[in-house]
Amino acid sequence: MKKLVASLIVLALTFMTLAAVLIATGHAAVSGPKPPELKVNEVYTNPNRYLLALPIDGQILEGKYTNIRFQPYATPALYDETVLFCGDVAWFFDGIRGPVVVVYKVQASQMYKGIACHELINVFEVGKR
Repeated sequence: MKKLVASLIVLALTFMTLAAVLIATGHAAVSGPKPPELKVNEVYTNPNRYLLALPIDGQILEGKYTNIRFQPYATPALYDETVLFCGDVAWFFDGIRGPVVVVYKVQASQMYKGIACHELINVFEVGKR
């Protein structure tokens, strides 16, 4: 019986010594505010741009870019907007006879003669029932 008690005491002391060594050498930290270099930059802005307008003119440039001129809704007499899209995207506008909502990426993906071209996401016809 004395051997069993002695073995349990030795086992307990070994466990406590091992726990003390692990606690002393561990590099754990309590949770709290993270230092600035560990923060993740998150984007809170919409990467898309939306244009409600009537397409009035278009050109395909070098077969790789499409330049389209729009008259914005409710201000066609004041000004028009021209947007350069990457790729031949004329098929998006096939059969459209009225105002559209054009969705494209704000950040330019390529350049054409120093002018940024945008990736067209989709074109939605307005007022069609």
